[in-house]
Amino acid sequence: ARWALGSGSSVPTAMATRENIVLPKVTRERISADPSTWAPKLTTACPVIDRWLRGGVPTRHVTELTGEAGAAKTQLALQLLLNAQLPREVGGLDGAAVYVHTEGRAPLARLRQMISKREIYSTHLPPDHDPLDYVYLVKTLQEDPESLWDALASVADVLTDPPGGPARPVRLIVVDSVSSPFRETDVGTKEGVFERAGILSRVAALVSEYAHRADVAVVVTNHVSDAVRDDGPGGRGGLDSRQRRLFGPSGDLRSSGRPVQPALGLFWANCVNTRVFLSRTGGSAGGYDNDGGFDSGRVVRRHASVVFSSYLPSTSPAGGAADDGWGSSAVRPCEFE
Repeated sequence: ARWALGSGSSVPTAMATRENIVLPKVTRERISADPSTWAPKLTTACPVIDRWLRGGVPTRHVTELTGEAGAAKTQLALQLLLNAQLPREVGGLDGAAVYVHTEGRAPLARLRQMISKREIYSTHLPPDHDPLDYVYLVKTLQEDPESLWDALASVADVLTDPPGGPARPVRLIVVDSVSSPFRETDVGTKEGVFERAGILSRVAALVSEYAHRADVAVVVTNHVSDAVRDDGPGGRGGLDSRQRRLFGPSGDLRSSGRPVQPALGLFWANCVNTRVFLSRTGGSAGGYDNDGGFDSGRVVRRHASVVFSSYLPSTSPAGGAADDGWGSSAVRPCEFE
């Protein structure tokens, strides 16, 4: 289902069929390995994270935010939905955004709160501009993989004919979260594994196609699960070692004092360009933190680190730095509240 958040309407429109996805035509350019040299960046509105990401979140790129509940994945995603409407001179993209939401109720109240509290929107957007009118919600009808695919397929209509007109093209797609619809899939049988992999491959191909052909930034959020390592006789220590070399130390990622790993496995890891791991220390995972809530006596610290990226150096969750291959030392993990 799709509607503009600020329209006051909750009547869904008809979805596009998966056989009839028509993408807008764009002029392809020769690209380099580093998106910062050819793709516009979208500010996160957090100077620490922007510097750490070399300017913000790039377009024509699939960026994943992974972490446990309360690690600020959705908070960052919501900020990006609003920031995409800002002028380019302040880090925006002069466009609109699509929000594909897969869990529970869409956080409309939180978006309104962010708009009222942050002066950057009232300062740099026209007085008659309601940011919620340019956030187009696409809600999955059920929490299952097929519903996610249908919702993503319907985004093509918004890309080719944006409700805000050609002056406000869609420049950002957020999927929050990509892993939730796969939570109840049957992976206990070979058929279940094949079915899940098939749908996941279609989802990955479609979001990548949107990013490159429609010239948009794609940001997806992903859950984590507790990491269990098996290095004993007959275990998968060799496979785990190879995965760690290619996609970062997934078994070494820690949040709230315990080892975790991103959901959806190695297959999905091959489908994203940059994986940013968000973790937290202190407070509770329910959001009662730093705002006078239940855990107001415990200051929450959130950390971000790069697990792997096509243009950023990987960073150790423990704070170590490594050479980024470009002759300079890697950035260290950033910390924010």
